[in-house]
Amino acid sequence: MANNSGEMTPDEARAALDDVAHDGAALAARVVTPWWYHPTLGLIVGVFVVAQVLPGAWSIAAVALGIIAIPVLTTTYARRYGVAISKPAGPRGRRLMLTALVVLVACMLSGLTIRLVGLESGWALIPVIVAFAATVILGRRFDEALRRELSATSIEPA
Repeated sequence: MANNSGEMTPDEARAALDDVAHDGAALAARVVTPWWYHPTLGLIVGVFVVAQVLPGAWSIAAVALGIIAIPVLTTTYARRYGVAISKPAGPRGRRLMLTALVVLVACMLSGLTIRLVGLESGWALIPVIVAFAATVILGRRFDEALRRELSATSIEPA
């Protein structure tokens, strides 16, 4: 594609950028999250939140279960769909991921507060439900943003 001097002509550069844009659109079409992914991830997140309320060894066991479940979920998705996404593709995805992280940390701190204050453990259902809902809702929005950012036709300079 390059000429003998090692530099691309303007037409070759345009063709290369068109190929990159096409590849992004093709990847965006492959990044389809199944209906079960976010609810399953929400359950795992709920386990992390409820672990903050559980006493002693139960808390450690719940965290260990969550740590094991996340790679099982992501590996299952990657094997089934042939795509693994490890980071956001653009600014909206980054904001959504950060928002989800903030909500998760707030929910975990709420669970810990429930335990430290000595409230009945049933109160932990509130942060668990919030964490589950946020994971499902923000996860689906993240996927939409990811597909949109991957299929963007304009190539931003590095």
